[in-house]
Amino acid sequence: MLLFRLVLVWCFAALSLNSDASPHLPDYGAPINVTILVDDAYPPYSYQANGELYGIYVDIVKQAARLLSQDYRVTLQAVPWKRGVSSMASGEAMALMPPYIHIKKRPYIWPYSVPLQEEVVVAFCNSGYSLKKLPHIHPETPINVGVNAGYMILDENLMEAQKLGLIKLWENKSTNSNIEKLARGRIDCYVNDRLSTLLGINKMSKISSDLNAGNIVEDKIIMRRTAHIGYLKGYEDKYPYKQDFILKMDQALREVIATSASPSE
Repeated sequence: MLLFRLVLVWCFAALSLNSDASPHLPDYGAPINVTILVDDAYPPYSYQANGELYGIYVDIVKQAARLLSQDYRVTLQAVPWKRGVSSMASGEAMALMPPYIHIKKRPYIWPYSVPLQEEVVVAFCNSGYSLKKLPHIHPETPINVGVNAGYMILDENLMEAQKLGLIKLWENKSTNSNIEKLARGRIDCYVNDRLSTLLGINKMSKISSDLNAGNIVEDKIIMRRTAHIGYLKGYEDKYPYKQDFILKMDQALREVIATSASPSE
């Protein structure tokens, strides 16, 4: 009996030591400041207007950030998308929103947060142009295709068509700039998220009376992708709290997404 009690005491002592030995974050003087770079020109998901950030993803992450406020003070910083991507590639930033998952093409981003939402990427083209049968047909001249700068949203068929010279890619600053060039015939097709493009076409048609969007039609679905917060791979010495933040932000995002009947507009 005595031996049994001694074993129990030893077991509890061992558990206590193991618990005390578990890793803890250093005391930085909570809350810790965390900055997430955010695409400044991707309505309705994230966009800047009058110096403020708005959008579906912005609302979701702001709500999640409130749940973390005792531990982290989250700042959402608006940047042009291409600059945000380059800041991640150079290790200058810890987090970026809202990339699709591109593990091979962006090896410096890992892990990704839980999905914020699924987006449907489609091609919009002027009448007389189509990307549907590429690369199996060869147009007489290359089809000019606009994309948002820094976005990698071509499927395998379009990437093959680009290699064969059947399409020519033009990177433009934003959704609005691509829509304007499409409406004015400076590009033949535009590949982007469906909702973002439709809202952009509607808005620009109202504010620009000389812009003819009547010839623009949805051509084909390119892909379906989920959007995330992407985190910088490595750099634990620079961001020792990163893993803790990722776990807590994911849990907060799950709670917000689960309890939101519909995203804010």
